[in-house]
Amino acid sequence: MKIAIAVLVLTLSSAAQMTNASLLALDRAFAKATTTEHFDGWIKYMMDYTVIFGPQGYSQIVSGKEQIRTFYQELFSMPDFKMNWTPMSAQLLPSRATGYTRGTFHWIMPNSRCKCVNDWHGTYLAVWEEENPGGKWKLKALFPSVDANSVGCGCGS
Repeated sequence: MKIAIAVLVLTLSSAAQMTNASLLALDRAFAKATTTEHFDGWIKYMMDYTVIFGPQGYSQIVSGKEQIRTFYQELFSMPDFKMNWTPMSAQLLPSRATGYTRGTFHWIMPNSRCKCVNDWHGTYLAVWEEENPGGKWKLKALFPSVDANSVGCGCGS
């Protein structure tokens, strides 16, 4: 019995220990899940209070899991919508309960309202946090920064 309890305690404590490498792996898993599972892969990494900022020049802010669900479900349903990113680095904050990843992205978003296509690429900063102490890590905030040579419609997304 004592051995079983010791194994359980070690398992729980090691699962809760996030490292820079495991945070980077988490963002890579998120990118892969979004590519393979599309919307379902995207939404499962969101918290109830995640905030996603639009790129510079676009005033939209999508906040909360339900608003994110509504906004991105519509985007993912477009046949030509593509969202890809490549995580490059990760850093935990001293509390070890929050961290961030950085990388590059390429999003293609058809805009039926303007009859154009946003073809954005650039860099991003993603903030990650434990959903509950000892719980799963999820996306808390996303800040994309579009490169100057990206093509945007100019009428929002």
